[in-house]
Amino acid sequence: MKLKQLTSAVILATTGMSATAATYTLTPTPAQDLSFANYAQSIDNSGTLVINTSVEYNPPIDLSLFDFENELFTAQFEDPDAVEQGVFSNVDYNILYSYVLQVRQSSILGQKLETLRSYQTDMVRLDLIPGFDVYSEDFDDYSRSSLSLIRDSLNGDFFVGTGNGAFFELDYTNEDGTDYTFIINALPKQAIVQVNGEAKFLPASTTEPLGGFGEAFAINNQLQVAGYSSTVFSDDYITAAENCDDDEERGDIPVAVCQYNLISNETTLNSVAQTRATIWELDTQGDVVNTQTYGMVFTPEEDDSSRFVYYSKANDINDQGIAVGESSTGEAVVYTIPGGNAGRYQGVVATAFMDGEVVELLPRDENLQSSANAINNDGWVVGNVRRENNGVAREQMFAYNIESGESIYPDGFFATSAVNPRAINNNGIIVGEGEYDASVQTDRQLRAFMYDINVGEFIDLNTLLPCDQQEQYTLVTANDINDDNEIIANAMYLSPQVYVNGEEVLDNAGNTNDVTRVIAVKLTPTGAQNVEDCDASNEDNYERKGASLPLSALLTLGVFALFRRCVRRAK
Repeated sequence: MKLKQLTSAVILATTGMSATAATYTLTPTPAQDLSFANYAQSIDNSGTLVINTSVEYNPPIDLSLFDFENELFTAQFEDPDAVEQGVFSNVDYNILYSYVLQVRQSSILGQKLETLRSYQTDMVRLDLIPGFDVYSEDFDDYSRSSLSLIRDSLNGDFFVGTGNGAFFELDYTNEDGTDYTFIINALPKQAIVQVNGEAKFLPASTTEPLGGFGEAFAINNQLQVAGYSSTVFSDDYITAAENCDDDEERGDIPVAVCQYNLISNETTLNSVAQTRATIWELDTQGDVVNTQTYGMVFTPEEDDSSRFVYYSKANDINDQGIAVGESSTGEAVVYTIPGGNAGRYQGVVATAFMDGEVVELLPRDENLQSSANAINNDGWVVGNVRRENNGVAREQMFAYNIESGESIYPDGFFATSAVNPRAINNNGIIVGEGEYDASVQTDRQLRAFMYDINVGEFIDLNTLLPCDQQEQYTLVTANDINDDNEIIANAMYLSPQVYVNGEEVLDNAGNTNDVTRVIAVKLTPTGAQNVEDCDASNEDNYERKGASLPLSALLTLGVFALFRRCVRRAK
């Protein structure tokens, strides 16, 4: 459906009107038995949803990597002998898994377990998207060592995101005769595509040294994938990679371990490589037939000490091949974040990448920073601008039309509400999340929203649910919307606290302890146009459920809920 390119004046004039919006019904995705927390990612026009599970139940543990002769290690268990034999009480299983995550994960000798895994679902089947993970005969399951973070899909056939190679064991005896088993992989994070059950890397613009790196964020109907990749590495990094092949420079470690030490630190990688927006074109088998790398809105000098800090990236791409994202400006901006002091930050602007050109979208003098998150086929771009209000900088939503040059800046739930739009469909409907509580200045609670460019009204998605679902769930983020106006979102609700095997935690009296849970849900339009008028008591319950969940807490809530008891016990 073609959008009505309304002027900003008309949009503003209609924001005071009451909403006449289609109502929705909420359905949890079929991932609730897999993990305590799972997160919404995307929904495509075939109705395929991508979700990410966090800390799945019954994780595989490689007991051969633990030293059961170390009393400091075994003393924390209820029954260390049983643990050594692979028989875990609920508490011991929690302690062991927490140990893997908190201690062994930081060691090159420890088991590697990714806490996030990606799945596709049509709300009936739930299928793992393993990326480059490998099947382990010991676990009778995938090793769960390889990162596979899927962000977008096309017709339930193509899935794009970020991944790396599975970890493997490398035995080594050093010069002193000490035996080691190193657990490493051979590639840093890469843009990936999975099609017909097969995962493939999307090569970085520069793959030397040591493979380069990148990420993919979106795919369009023309099989063009938007993301970023490494282009130029620093001389120091190149020298360090070369030294791994030099016996004298490398030291008493294997070549592969030396290389892993270079590629495993993501912070280091981002400081030694220039990264630029990249568009990969695929064939129907998922093979790359063309790669185009874009620059930035400026060109840094060769002697600029910050040249490896500057970047550009593409966050989304429409069917006309227009990608949008952000670019460094080479300038610095100073502002104060909520609850903080004034700081100096890198200048970043919302950018389009099209026809080989990098185009800055918004007037730079009106915003401290800006970034484009999504674009539809009518050229409507949505994203964030950072603007100062009463001495504090917060993010505000913008919508900008590439063809007409029209831009609008809708308010959120209140005048100073920070708003994060995540997606826009071809009907002109934007979804995302915004700050909901005006009574505090920091850690404001969030609510999922819908904004229709054709109408100009900012709507709390919770108000479009049936009253009984409003009592049970609180929608905190809306991640994506397809052209049938189906939405994938994250919802909070109360659920009994559980151990890592999924069994409920009981107190001495046999009672459960309810904690807040975050799950991925699908919102389906009902076709009805009349929104239910929920009574005051239901509204009171609704407000209470989400009273203290800021965005930072949302991201880690599932892990803390699972392991709160075992962490206290291990102190």
